[in-house]
Amino acid sequence: MLDEEPYGYLRGLRPTQRRRIERALDLLAAQPFAEPSYIDFDSEGEELYHRFAGQHAIIYHVDHAVRRVLILQICPNP
Repeated sequence: MLDEEPYGYLRGLRPTQRRRIERALDLLAAQPFAEPSYIDFDSEGEELYHRFAGQHAIIYHVDHAVRRVLILQICPNP
């Protein structure tokens, strides 16, 4: 599931960049519990997973109970 902000960001990318991120999202959907690049926590203590895809970072949350991945943000790597 893509939140509104990452969806808008993804739509604004060049096609080659968009396809690279879409492949990473497909891999993430296929293996939502694969090891992320690193884990952070939000203000409520929820785990935020970060996965790097080329020049971009994908920030997401995994709902373990229903096996759902929510993409919260896609941003360029610093």
